[in-house]
Amino acid sequence: MLFPTIEFAIFFPVVLAISWVLMPRQRLWKPFILFASYLFYAAANPKFCLLLAGITIGNQIAAKAVAATDDRKRKRSITAIAVTLDLLMLGVFKYYGFFVQDISDLLDVFHLGAPLPLLTVLLPIGISFFTFQAITYVVDVKRGDAEPASLVDAAIYLSFFPHLVAGPIVRASEFLPQLKAPRDPDRVAVGAGLALIGLGLVKKVLIADYLARTVVDPVFGVPQAFAAPDAILAAYAYAAQIYCDFSGYTDMAIGLALLMGFIFPQNFNSPYRATGFRDFWRRWHMTLSRFLRDYLYIPLAVTAVVAGSPIET
Repeated sequence: MLFPTIEFAIFFPVVLAISWVLMPRQRLWKPFILFASYLFYAAANPKFCLLLAGITIGNQIAAKAVAATDDRKRKRSITAIAVTLDLLMLGVFKYYGFFVQDISDLLDVFHLGAPLPLLTVLLPIGISFFTFQAITYVVDVKRGDAEPASLVDAAIYLSFFPHLVAGPIVRASEFLPQLKAPRDPDRVAVGAGLALIGLGLVKKVLIADYLARTVVDPVFGVPQAFAAPDAILAAYAYAAQIYCDFSGYTDMAIGLALLMGFIFPQNFNSPYRATGFRDFWRRWHMTLSRFLRDYLYIPLAVTAVVAGSPIET
């Protein structure tokens, strides 16, 4: 189920109305929003819900195990195992077919045997986003930035429908504290939420989809049928399309979350005004950039420094 669809236009007002009624009653609101989020995800394929539930349970076990020990080495080991399993699962679903086909083609070139069996693996929608968030959960607990949540809270964090399909990537340390206290419907930022949803719809439907339909797809589909000025125009239109498509969907996600009483981090900051690639990286998909920085680049750099340090005897 995608945001700019008739199905979601029916789904969300019903969920929002019930959510506002149940907001002061956490014991009722939490199971309801968890059910609604899984119902939202099941609209794509009910089987995907089993994967999401499995990732939730696995990382919840890891987070609890990390919090239960004071041994730093054991904390690192449990975290490393959990992160490795998350990334392996992500790799299987996203890249299994690509690697198997390439290896099979390479074997054919050297006449080294029959092609490898290629299984049809469906790619679950949003798998990168909830996998990265699962990683932040275990790592944040290991770093002491977040406490291990209850299974229900962890499940809500990973399945919360406004950011389930296309982000933004919300860290556990940002989301879980918002679940501790009931939200007050009278304090929900309705105006800001509706404005962001409206802006997102304009970007996604009126600009991105229009450019794709009238300019980009025709030229990219049959480039030889168009002159150079048309190709240049299509290239610029494509740049506008991908920005409006992605940032528009993110705007809707942040606006929907606001109406539900949650605050998400900003994900785009005028990326095409960047003065260089580094600046562009800071402005485009900002939650992914900081995820890679804080959970990949910096830990790898620290590991390299530690590994290269002389051991005192």
